[in-house]
Amino acid sequence: MIINYLRIAFRHHRKHALYTVINITGLATGITCLLLAVLYMKDEHSYDAFHEQAPNLYRITTTVTRQPGDKPQTLGGTGQVQGPAFQAQVPEVQQYVRVMGGDIYGDLAANGKVLKQQLLFVDDNFLDAFSFRLIKGDPRTALNDIGAAVITESTALRYFNSTEVTGRLLTMEADPSARRLGKPLVITAVVKDPPRHSSIRFDVLLSFRFLQLSFDDRDWLNQYLSTFIVLQPGADMNAVARKFDRVSAAAAKAQLAAQGEENGPAPLVHYGLQRITDMHLHPLYQPGDSREGGVINGSNPVFSRILLGIAAFILLMAGINFVNITLAGSLGRTREVGVRKINGSSSRQLMLQFLAESGSLCLAGCLLAILFTWMALPLFNTLSGKEILFSDMLDARLLLYGTPALALIVVLTGAYPAYVLSGYGMIAALYGRQKLVGRNIPGRALIVVQFACAVFLVLATLVFYRQMDYVRTKDLGYEPHQVVHTSITGDRDLQHVQELLKSRLAGRPGIREISFGGIRGGASAVKTGNSTVMAVHRVIDEHYLPALGITLKEGHNLQGGIAGGRNGAIVNEAFVKAAGLRNPVGAQIRTDEYFDREVRTIIGVVKDFHVGSLRERIQPMVMIRSDWFGGDIWLKVEKEKQQQALAALAAAYQEALPGSSFHYSFLDEQNAAAYFQELRWKKIIHMAALLSILICCAGLFGLAHIATRQRIKEIGIRKVLGAGMYSIMALFSKDFLRLVLLGFVIASPVAWRVLNGWLQRFAYRVEINGWIFIIAGAFALGIAFITIAAHVMSAVLTNPSRNLNAE
Repeated sequence: MIINYLRIAFRHHRKHALYTVINITGLATGITCLLLAVLYMKDEHSYDAFHEQAPNLYRITTTVTRQPGDKPQTLGGTGQVQGPAFQAQVPEVQQYVRVMGGDIYGDLAANGKVLKQQLLFVDDNFLDAFSFRLIKGDPRTALNDIGAAVITESTALRYFNSTEVTGRLLTMEADPSARRLGKPLVITAVVKDPPRHSSIRFDVLLSFRFLQLSFDDRDWLNQYLSTFIVLQPGADMNAVARKFDRVSAAAAKAQLAAQGEENGPAPLVHYGLQRITDMHLHPLYQPGDSREGGVINGSNPVFSRILLGIAAFILLMAGINFVNITLAGSLGRTREVGVRKINGSSSRQLMLQFLAESGSLCLAGCLLAILFTWMALPLFNTLSGKEILFSDMLDARLLLYGTPALALIVVLTGAYPAYVLSGYGMIAALYGRQKLVGRNIPGRALIVVQFACAVFLVLATLVFYRQMDYVRTKDLGYEPHQVVHTSITGDRDLQHVQELLKSRLAGRPGIREISFGGIRGGASAVKTGNSTVMAVHRVIDEHYLPALGITLKEGHNLQGGIAGGRNGAIVNEAFVKAAGLRNPVGAQIRTDEYFDREVRTIIGVVKDFHVGSLRERIQPMVMIRSDWFGGDIWLKVEKEKQQQALAALAAAYQEALPGSSFHYSFLDEQNAAAYFQELRWKKIIHMAALLSILICCAGLFGLAHIATRQRIKEIGIRKVLGAGMYSIMALFSKDFLRLVLLGFVIASPVAWRVLNGWLQRFAYRVEINGWIFIIAGAFALGIAFITIAAHVMSAVLTNPSRNLNAE
């Protein structure tokens, strides 16, 4: 019986090849999108699960409320003191591991090569708590020595072309800790490169005690590194976090009291725990931070939801095509149903036959989807930034869930058409009195839903494009183009290096300005009068404003030399507003302890300029001169002589900083990198919108073909009676276009709400104007009309005598 059903299904599909191709291709496209979305989600949820202690491995999080009324901010960082204190006083903590680095790079020399490496400073038990596989060395003792270095396999090959490197030496020119150590670092182990599903990335592991030779911090309010703990099995993480709060309150009492006296109410600090397997999707970065906690491979769960939603939309549209085309084509099978019923076939048998037809199409669509997925994976990996392998589809869980998912698709796409077809009455079926196309409410509703999804994606594409274009073209308050940024690495005599670079680069072709300074991440308290302003600090010299084209609104710039404007400060408009200064020039401010709480006089006010992304509002800023914090270099170069300027900079850099590798970037490239994720997802949504339109058009193409074929004689009669081509086209198109218009009306408010919510992520954003909806609606109607008109025009241009000869 089943074989007979399948044989009939094959004959039917071959006879109606056009509908078969539309259905199979549409389903294959939808299933491909779903497979890619599932593979993406599987990849996103696979991070850090490879650690053997993952069930009991947590990261300590810190929630800080800076001032009363402020919104609490939770970050994935601590200082150096929390780990030892919590292990000593909380019995559930079996061990702690401090991790600092990830976004810290250092120049390491070995075997005659100097390479910039990604460093991680970790406690001695790092390789015990985390499951990074060693090739050479003992994980229990590899980091016991303060001068030990553990390098990855790829790092060993870059330096030595071999992994047999234990006992070899590494040197760090001008590193403060290396100078205090007084001897080279010794390679004690070689570890496999971190798996692609690791949130923690590194090239070289160094002892945390090595870092503390130059940076031993006792501040309880700092949050610049990650502290991981291993809890006893079965420990209550919430109860442990409450114990952390009690330990912190006692240990930091004096510090909080002193800070309260200095800057007003002390911040409220609470600790929490985050499972290591949750870090990738919830990295808890601070905006603008350098991610020194080692966790640099972060993502966002919203990306998975977006991709799954897009895939569901496209699969839904493909399924709607399947149902509508099957229903519309059923009018040609009414007599077949009538004959089968007269010959004794029951409704159940007919349903099974039609389900077999649907199932065979779905199976073909699934097989084609596997081929499409294999073909699309390279492009998808490029767009999504993943390294998903085709072999990932062989995961047992995917196969386990894939089979019932296929059965569900068969039921959802085939059950309703099978029910309708098998329900035809014998007499009505034999006389061909069944009518569906253009009159059945379910079919119309499906077309409406289909175009609502397509219009939503078109609107999303337009809004994404407008916002990204706005970000790209908005005036940032300074000129980032042709500004080169690099930095002075290591423990150097900054003044000597700066003077040497100035002398070597002065008058060189293509170099217009050279400025030295530094950027301190995060905001800190600045006292002015009776108020305290949380402001970011930037160390600059007299060349910084002209190099970046920053406009001075009031006052004057810093003067030349260290002494010039030594106690002067330049602030931005946001600082003036936050401090409530009516006459800012001449007002006195006091910087935070990082700059020795120096009292400075405001000598100038600049117009606000964006140093971060447009997601955050411009923060109050204080720009000062400092003779010790100036490791950043900015060069304004001429476009025509850019290569000459860069060559001169590289030569001067190597002379001034021997043993350091030279790296640079342009400020406009740094700005573009801040929107990397949005630009990536803009491309994905563009492709999804294109696919959705193609699927909708394919569905309309099939329906229009069926509709014109069923009404071909009506068209001939209307032509004979004098009807024009355009009137016939309007008559046949209006029913479909009304459904498209209704889909647009339904999609518009939903799209406005969703897209407006996405735009709220940006402090500076475009407005969703009415013309965007007009463009999307006109586009959908235009595409639908062209698709329908192609079939109607073909029928209209046919000689009526060919269609009416049987009459």
